[in-house]
Amino acid sequence: MWPWAPSPFAGPKWVVTALAAAAGAALLPREARRPGGVALAALANLAVCVLSLVLSDGAGPWWTLAGPVLIACLALTGPPVPWSAVAWAGGLCSLVVLLQALGVDPFASFGPEAEGTRLVRYGTLGNPDFVASVLGVTGPLTVVAALRASGWRGRLVAGSAALQLLGLALLRSFATTLSLGAAAVVALAASRKDGHRRRLGLALAAGLVVSAIPLAGRSAVSAAQGRWYLLTTAAPHVVEAPWLGQGPGAVAVHWPVWELERWRARCGTDPACVAAHPESRFAGLQDHVHDDWLERLLESGLVGLLGLVGLFGTAFIAALRSRTLEGVGVAAGLASLAARATVDFPLARPADLVLLAVLCGGAAGLSHADLVDAPRGSPRDSGAPGRVP
Repeated sequence: MWPWAPSPFAGPKWVVTALAAAAGAALLPREARRPGGVALAALANLAVCVLSLVLSDGAGPWWTLAGPVLIACLALTGPPVPWSAVAWAGGLCSLVVLLQALGVDPFASFGPEAEGTRLVRYGTLGNPDFVASVLGVTGPLTVVAALRASGWRGRLVAGSAALQLLGLALLRSFATTLSLGAAAVVALAASRKDGHRRRLGLALAAGLVVSAIPLAGRSAVSAAQGRWYLLTTAAPHVVEAPWLGQGPGAVAVHWPVWELERWRARCGTDPACVAAHPESRFAGLQDHVHDDWLERLLESGLVGLLGLVGLFGTAFIAALRSRTLEGVGVAAGLASLAARATVDFPLARPADLVLLAVLCGGAAGLSHADLVDAPRGSPRDSGAPGRVP
């Protein structure tokens, strides 16, 4: 983070993402493989993003293309998932959340001014929901790494996984129930009487239960009503540009007009009517509609939505077709991110986009090798995630 900037947490992450995208593009001539389904879907998604940015007058900055570019680069090269890096990054992020929950904030002297027991747990991303989104992906991958590791290293990685599940509980994000629930369902459905996959599913299910218990003090009804207000305000405007959308950043540009139209249709110009309505507490400027699928439809149209769905779908199928524990972990991470995207905007944030790139690259790499899980110590077992025997 850089505390002197208007965007102290996201700003430096966009810089890192852009540098990674540039490095990935520079390495493509040497590292690219023959494009498979995941790579073709990633290229289609990138093409739609570029087309939407060029043809529209939206407010989306050009550097947000770093995410789709990085996704395409990793899908074309198919690198193995950096299991250890993911495990330690998720563990350190969770450790910061734990310290903040204990009142020992390492960013206290130059971090954001946050109030309340939940908002002060902003981790390294500036908001507890943003941290929960990232841990919802790193958690399943770390469990896979722990199941594949052994000895002291296995115990350390298992500790990182436990710390991440604890972090999700401390963050008290409603979207965690959706994301971990989706990841657990994928892992359990793919278990096929396999011990490692079953343990992965059970670990995620346990994390779901643990993270759901602290939500008892929050109002699920109020959160759902707020999301419904955003959805019903924005969704009618899809018809204004159904094919290619209104451009990146259109939600931030047009939201004041959309919201004004909603309230004028309901109350005319009577401010007392607005103040008396129970939904008035949700009124205010918005940059996102907290639904990435709807936001993609609004900003890039049906073509853009199909591109995004195609990217997730091909990567998910490729990961499961690898018939490996690693593939199930990648599929669980994709399911977690996709589920959270229905009530949040992770695909507009650099950290989540980098994780999506890692997942798509891992899925593309697994699809090139017809791996099958084998008992540990057998000739077919690689002994480490991401390593092709």
